[in-house]
Amino acid sequence: MPLIDVKLYQDRIDERTRAELIGRLTDAAADVLGEEVRDAVWVVLTPVPRENWGIAGKPGA
Repeated sequence: MPLIDVKLYQDRIDERTRAELIGRLTDAAADVLGEEVRDAVWVVLTPVPRENWGIAGKPGA
């Protein structure tokens, strides 16, 4: 089972972008690994508040 784990700012994702991202990541995995893995691809999207994300030693907010 391929597992794709994505963490991203929570304000970057909504119902439309969530569905599109899951679909496209699944498509990419199937393109690379073979169509037979499509039904076994798991995608986990973890939204993170900007203030909980650090970049270059500073909060993302």
